[in-house]
Amino acid sequence: MPKYDVCLSFAGENRDYVEEVARHLRDMGLRYFYDNDMQHELWGEELTEYLDVVYRVDSRFCVMFVSEDYVRKIWTIHERRSALSRGLTDPHSPYILPARFDDTEVPGIRPSLGFLDLRRFTPFQLAEMIAKKVGIEPGPAPQGWEYRTFVDAVGQGMRALGDKKLSHEMGFAETARTFSTDTESLDYYTARSRKFDDIVNSVTDLLSPQKQQWAFGPSGQAGNAEKIRLLATRFAKSYEDLLDWAADLRGTVTPARHRPLYEATARLADQPLKQIDEFLEHFAAAAERGAGELVLVIDYDSSEVEAELKKVQTT
Repeated sequence: MPKYDVCLSFAGENRDYVEEVARHLRDMGLRYFYDNDMQHELWGEELTEYLDVVYRVDSRFCVMFVSEDYVRKIWTIHERRSALSRGLTDPHSPYILPARFDDTEVPGIRPSLGFLDLRRFTPFQLAEMIAKKVGIEPGPAPQGWEYRTFVDAVGQGMRALGDKKLSHEMGFAETARTFSTDTESLDYYTARSRKFDDIVNSVTDLLSPQKQQWAFGPSGQAGNAEKIRLLATRFAKSYEDLLDWAADLRGTVTPARHRPLYEATARLADQPLKQIDEFLEHFAAAAERGAGELVLVIDYDSSEVEAELKKVQTT
């Protein structure tokens, strides 16, 4: 009998997603190999030999998390080769289970091999699929599964925003348009200011009591997984809209005297973005306990923007 039901082979750049999968596998009672959970066993071992046995012999299935990073990293190449060699000794039983973050081709993996597209699966959903493949029914959903589903789905959306978040923190944006007159610049500024209010309102509307009941169900009743995932996806999209809104202002070339106004307004997004980040952090911790409270209050101080706007209007 194999030591593990499944081993997880992935690039470090995708660790956040895989770690969530491992946590769900643990809760479902599967025997799995995930390096961070096995540090005590890996300590002092000759890793090339040890991991070869894990990925070639000791596991019933190998979930291969395919990405551009996966195919170029030294350790994942080693793991992949060990997993592929398993096919020479057991050619009639499926072993490698590809799960794709993107469409990168993996040397040695035929395009016809069935795979799962991780752009459509949350970590919890993938863990459920692995459990079923192993032959273990996940069983009834644990109390508070709705909150963990929401956290997983939001996390999936947020991970896709890594580059945009870094660009925002750097204050970087590609040039999007150029205005040479004051009238053009101010007209566009007015329109974008209204858009900011629309985005903030959409965030709070997504967590309104009506939307929560629609997705999470009335008190004492189970929620709807598809509705929860849709709510979470729209929530992450609103966060992206805030990043795009700020980048759009920074990427607009204006007359010199309007530049401070545009910069100050772009920074206005920092406050709701931070509040959303803190909300998600606290909510994720509560979801681990099988509870959650979807209450997010967004407020922001616009005094800097108002001061810059006054300067523009009085000169």
